[in-house]
Amino acid sequence: MKVALAADQTERLLAALERAGVKEIGGQLFGEQLAPSDFRVTELTVQSRPGTFARFIVDLLQAAKDAIRFFDRTEHRYTRYNYIGEWHSHPSFAVQPSGTDAATMRQLVRDAQFAGTFAVLMIVRLDAETLTSGAWVFDPQGNERRVLLEVELE
Repeated sequence: MKVALAADQTERLLAALERAGVKEIGGQLFGEQLAPSDFRVTELTVQSRPGTFARFIVDLLQAAKDAIRFFDRTEHRYTRYNYIGEWHSHPSFAVQPSGTDAATMRQLVRDAQFAGTFAVLMIVRLDAETLTSGAWVFDPQGNERRVLLEVELE
């Protein structure tokens, strides 16, 4: 699987990371399927309420509103435009899923109301002006693996 982060969304991400400083932040990843197992994030949401030094908690109400706005904008063409996954920062820790991160993603994709076939978790960190990132995919069958993440710059 390959996931590309569009250049304008990379800029949005960098600005959000700079504002957050040492607090963890996050949001959702939405985008377009370009080909089988090939996706481009065209919308990265940023939760308005940040986390703490060591934890980020999703605001479910804001996440639902952000999803509705995305699906309305893309005219509910789910086979082409859809939810790709979640992202959050690890400003003080390695860009690897923690045990809590992995458990949360497993719970998400196994939830009876989850309509997707997978969810990607992107973890990022800003070191000075350098973006460090990684992405992993989780599916309802319990498969988990790192995915190719292409961060587009202008």
